[in-house]
Amino acid sequence: MKLSTRSRYGLRAICYMAENEDRGYIPVSEISEQLSLSENYLEQLIRILRKEKIVKSIRGPKGGYKLIKNPSEITVGEVLRVLEGDFSISGCFENKDHCDNKCNAFFAFNKIDEAINNTIDSLTIDEIVN
Repeated sequence: MKLSTRSRYGLRAICYMAENEDRGYIPVSEISEQLSLSENYLEQLIRILRKEKIVKSIRGPKGGYKLIKNPSEITVGEVLRVLEGDFSISGCFENKDHCDNKCNAFFAFNKIDEAINNTIDSLTIDEIVN
């Protein structure tokens, strides 16, 4: 399983905001420059994160984005699901019509999915940046 560019960029941006939260609102241009990410693409991702109430924004000369909650209250799973949707390594769990849960590999897929989801749901942004 490989995270998409969308998830990698979004998570990196969230971490940058967490590392610099004492500075207040941070412009997308700064995040883009500091992380060497496409500003236009990053702006799209941050809009999604704002809509889902992970970040908030303010306009104007001192405008930009910042985290709504403390980094210790935001999990990696929360961020990744906003950007990607649910995490599953196979179609067995995404669409109940896709799988009848009777194949020999279902147990393995289920255990792997549980491990991934438990890990990303227990890992906070604060733990990553500190």
